[in-house]
Amino acid sequence: MQLGFNTNFRHRDVVFHVQTEDSGRANPHVITHLFHGGNIIASVKSDYTDLLSEADLEGAVRRLMESQHKAMLKQLSRGEHDRAIRERLGAAIFAGDSSSSATDQTPGLGRRASTPSPGPASEPAARSASASVSTSANGSASAATGASASRPVAAGRATAERTAVTPDKRDSSSGLARVFGERVVSEKPLDEVVLEYLVENARKRKRQPKP
Repeated sequence: MQLGFNTNFRHRDVVFHVQTEDSGRANPHVITHLFHGGNIIASVKSDYTDLLSEADLEGAVRRLMESQHKAMLKQLSRGEHDRAIRERLGAAIFAGDSSSSATDQTPGLGRRASTPSPGPASEPAARSASASVSTSANGSASAATGASASRPVAAGRATAERTAVTPDKRDSSSGLARVFGERVVSEKPLDEVVLEYLVENARKRKRQPKP
C-alpha cells in the first residue's frame, strides 16, 4: 500500500483539500477526494487490477496516484467543480471573490482621478489675494505670492496624475500557488511545479532507511 498525497489548494480565495489514497493490493483502487472542511465535494476512484501483474507494482501505482491527484488539482483550478461546490456549500462560498473580481474587471471606474476644479469661492479669493499683494510697493512680493498660490494647484494635479497612472493591481496567480505540499509558491506552470515536487519526493524516499 502506497502512502497518500495531501494538498491544500487555494481556489478563488477559498482553501480546499485534495487527498489521494491507495486501498492496497487486496482492494486495488486509488481514490481521490476534494474536501472543504469535512465536506466531500468530488471523488474519483480508479481500479488498478490490471497493474497487479506489473514487476514494479509500487512504481506503477504511485504513478497512477500522482496522475489522478494532479488531474483533480487541475480540474479545481479550472473551475470544473465550482457548480458542485456551490451546491454543497452554498452560493455565497465565492461571494468575496465575486465582489473583488467585479472591481478588478473595471479598474478605471471609481479610481480614475481628475484634476480638482476650484470651488465657487476659489477664483474670487485668489483674485482678491493677488490684488491686495499687487497694491504693495514691492513688485517682487506680488510675483512671489502668485507663485506660492499656484503650488497647491500644481501639487493637486501631480497627485491626480500619479493616481491615474497607478491603478491598483491584484495578483491573479494565487489559483495555482499551492501544489503537492506546504507553502509551494511559484509563477511556474502547474506541470513544472508538480514535476519538481515528484523529483524531490523521490530523493526523500531514497534517503529513507529500508526496514
